[in-house]
Amino acid sequence: MKKYNLIFLLMICFATLFAQNESIHYDTHPKFPHHATAEEKLMIPFLSQQAHLRNSNPPAAPVTAVSEFQPMGGVMIAYPLGIPVALVSELSHITQVKVLVNDASDSADAAQYFTNNNVTMGNVEFWMINHDSYWTRDYGPWFVIDGHDSVNVIDFVYNRPQRPNDDASMEYVVDYLGINRYEMPMVHTGGNYMVDGYGTAASTMLVLQENPSETEASLSAMAMDYLGVDNYMYLADPLGEYIAHIDCWGKYLDVDKVLIGQVPQSDPRYASYEAMAQFFAQNTTPWGNHYQVYRVYANPNADKATPYTNSLILNDHVFVPVTGNPHDNEAIAVYQQAMPGYTIVPIMQSEYTPWLSTDALHCRTHELADLGMLYLSHYPVLGLKNLADDLNISVTIKALSGANLITDSLLVYYRINNGDWQHQLLQYASGNEYQFDFASAGLQSGDSIQYYIYAKDASGRCEKHPYIGAADPHVFVMDGVGIDDYKSLNVRVYPNPATDFVLIQGENLADVTVFDMTGRQIDFFTLSGNEVEKISCGQWNNGVYFLHIRDNRNRTTVQKLVINK
Repeated sequence: MKKYNLIFLLMICFATLFAQNESIHYDTHPKFPHHATAEEKLMIPFLSQQAHLRNSNPPAAPVTAVSEFQPMGGVMIAYPLGIPVALVSELSHITQVKVLVNDASDSADAAQYFTNNNVTMGNVEFWMINHDSYWTRDYGPWFVIDGHDSVNVIDFVYNRPQRPNDDASMEYVVDYLGINRYEMPMVHTGGNYMVDGYGTAASTMLVLQENPSETEASLSAMAMDYLGVDNYMYLADPLGEYIAHIDCWGKYLDVDKVLIGQVPQSDPRYASYEAMAQFFAQNTTPWGNHYQVYRVYANPNADKATPYTNSLILNDHVFVPVTGNPHDNEAIAVYQQAMPGYTIVPIMQSEYTPWLSTDALHCRTHELADLGMLYLSHYPVLGLKNLADDLNISVTIKALSGANLITDSLLVYYRINNGDWQHQLLQYASGNEYQFDFASAGLQSGDSIQYYIYAKDASGRCEKHPYIGAADPHVFVMDGVGIDDYKSLNVRVYPNPATDFVLIQGENLADVTVFDMTGRQIDFFTLSGNEVEKISCGQWNNGVYFLHIRDNRNRTTVQKLVINK
């Protein structure tokens, strides 16, 4: 019996030793918590006064903040890790991974550990930069494009005054990147900042509280000078937790798409979350349409965390933290619906790096802009258009690498009524501007048009607008002289308003494509040719929709339908 007890004891010792060796790769006992310590909370009000002592002039105007869903050249993490090594492996397969290490010993340990765990080491570079924590999102770089078409870093005053190495790390990051850094005299944190690349940004009111010597107007003016943000939205924090970071409950998925958490109706924060979703749904994007609001379950009190808004967008991939919660699959499905064409990668927590609803994957990673990106800016044609409208689109194309644009690869791809994709060359206008007139496409009343921009330069880069291209194109619908008056088919749609279903009466009808008020396709039905067809509309929200109805002779009509449940 003693022999077996000794063997069992040895097994426990070996297991404990293995666990200890394993955990040295993770910051399992961080020196600091994610939230501000009690001492830091006392010091934060004084940071705003000191911030002006370390500011620099802003970059050359006009300044454009780089959004998370624009072209990226890599991602920055810290070691010892705050993320599962499986995520490091996934990231290294698709991009460059820059790892902050404090010393050569950390670098050697990390290299061996990564090698043993399927990390593509050819895509890993160690940056010897002292840091206090692994929350690279919170103290990491904010990228902007200046008036000289160069990518630079905007450095803010990190709102964690007891972490000087984190706050100073951007001085050294820009040295590795070989770009300029501009110091903005604003106390802030990356988890509380999201930007769309078109001059709109959002934070919780935490930024107002942590800059008591500033006004909302002065902060907005500072954001304009340093970030090119002309619409800074200061939002109430519906989460009401210690952190007050916007990425714990919301996320821009595109210029006109936003993801907002959703708590159960029994939660006392339910009304606050719904008010935030309604706020975005009623607001206009820089593109002139209303935000498309997507929801994911976000119960901070669940047995297993629901940190689904705390994801990382990296070019055509989205890395989503999952925890084994029953709502994991629902969250993945929402991302797939909102971001068609992207590869959605669920990342499970590990015992060393548990995901929390207030601290997950986005908090512990930071995308790095592609310094030589092929930059596309375009205000799309969306919604309902009349044949008399100006349909001449313009797109700004810049090769920040300095490479020449390949002029025969500057294209607009479009298709009409879900037909085959066709393309035309963009025509040079002036400067960095190119144009295409959809009047040349021979559009007719009732046509629905999907399109995207494609560009390529001599560096080998190629980009699309919107970023994912054909899988999620821009959409507009030609309404002719008026939706209510135009009838190329003898079609009746009833009841109108409708609730759960709608009947479509007509002869030899082939299909119905449904668009919302922004011109975004939300549904499609193949019809059987019966005189009366029944389609379900119970899944649509209240509002006005347009039914693009086509018969088997390819004749079309557009009918307006009101949903009122």
